[in-house]
Amino acid sequence: MVLASGYFVTSSLATRVTPVESGSIAQQPKFSVLSARRTPNTLSNDTRLGGLRRSLTGLQNRVPSAGCLTVEWLGQSLANVRGEKLLIPASAVKVLTAATALEVLGSSFTYKTEILATKTAQPGVVTDLFFVGGGDPVIVRNEYVATEKYKTFNGTSLETLADQIVATGIRTVSGSIVGIDSRYDDKRFVDIWPTEFRFTESGPLGALLVNDGVVVGEPVKPDDPALAAASELRTMLIARGVSVTGTVRHDASLPSDATPVTTISSSPLPLVLREMLVNSDNNTAEMVLKEIGFNKLKSGSSAAGLEVVKQYFADKKITPLPSLADGSGLSGSNQASCQSFMALLNSQAAQLAPLLAIAGTTGTLTSAFEDSPMNGRLLGKTGTLSGVKSLVGYLPVEGGQPVVFAFIMNASGIDNKTAYRPLWDALGDALNKAKSTPRADQLAP
Repeated sequence: MVLASGYFVTSSLATRVTPVESGSIAQQPKFSVLSARRTPNTLSNDTRLGGLRRSLTGLQNRVPSAGCLTVEWLGQSLANVRGEKLLIPASAVKVLTAATALEVLGSSFTYKTEILATKTAQPGVVTDLFFVGGGDPVIVRNEYVATEKYKTFNGTSLETLADQIVATGIRTVSGSIVGIDSRYDDKRFVDIWPTEFRFTESGPLGALLVNDGVVVGEPVKPDDPALAAASELRTMLIARGVSVTGTVRHDASLPSDATPVTTISSSPLPLVLREMLVNSDNNTAEMVLKEIGFNKLKSGSSAAGLEVVKQYFADKKITPLPSLADGSGLSGSNQASCQSFMALLNSQAAQLAPLLAIAGTTGTLTSAFEDSPMNGRLLGKTGTLSGVKSLVGYLPVEGGQPVVFAFIMNASGIDNKTAYRPLWDALGDALNKAKSTPRADQLAP
């Protein structure tokens, strides 16, 4: 009786208790704590990362003392050999220039080249025709492209511009074709460059540049790129039946009575940058740097561009802060670390990866990794100076994030194929261990 009484009292109290709400419902686990069904993603990542990490061990021991190697994948660092060491990156600097340009100028930016004229009362007759440069670094004519080692593939056609002029009805230029390049300063070369780089590796620079400053058929590149550009346009117009009486000249500014004739735009900025990165185009890199300065500080100079680039790195909290002397990487005074490259390659992967050369296929990587699993897969930017060899970029992995890497070597003779190719090949062999499998669903029972 005592037990029965206690039961009824307890039961009546329980019916008056309001249960506490909970954000989760406790359930009996279907699988044990150590079951792969509870950790497929973790096991998948650990399995794939472990294979790549082990494959990089041998290469890390071969990196020169004045060199760095960093590899990251799936948010983890798999190799870091002196990643913070500042080194000479050579043309890999163009990746830093491109990253800044995409941020400062924007992916929709295009260069605009204008044609104006002082018109006469006679239909189809103008006095002077003004060729006004807007900084477009890739204006070319077909005959020049045919002579290039790395052919321009996203250029602005000089033939098209000439056709547009003819389409306006102009048939006679009684005066001159006049080149105007006042958008940028008149410094034709970067002061710090070795003398032997001038006219060959880059320059002369100017806001009006056609064929990298070359006049087709002339053995020596003229000192004044605006005059050379005007000469090339004159040739194009004469070939289309336009009578041009005067010679070419270079003026500092437009006369007040000049009226617009036509305009031609470049490809959007990413395509111009792809030209720069795939072919390692030094002129384009230096002119992009000047445009960065013009856009942000209203000064089309290398110094202004470098000031903007430095501030961009600081704003992005890139450490250690790179120290640049140009936009192309031709200067041996440029300093950057593998870690600096990794920060930008990771943060701008979607924008930068499509702009790089493809191993064994395009640009400066055409002859690299030809007999490697990286052929047609690895995306990279090379860098070469005497005693300098660099390679930075990505290895896309099917269905997932790309492997990101930076490899810079500063050592006597390292720019010789016999010295750097074995190390590049070792990197390629190691990166080949990055697989899309085993996937999480393959690991779950």
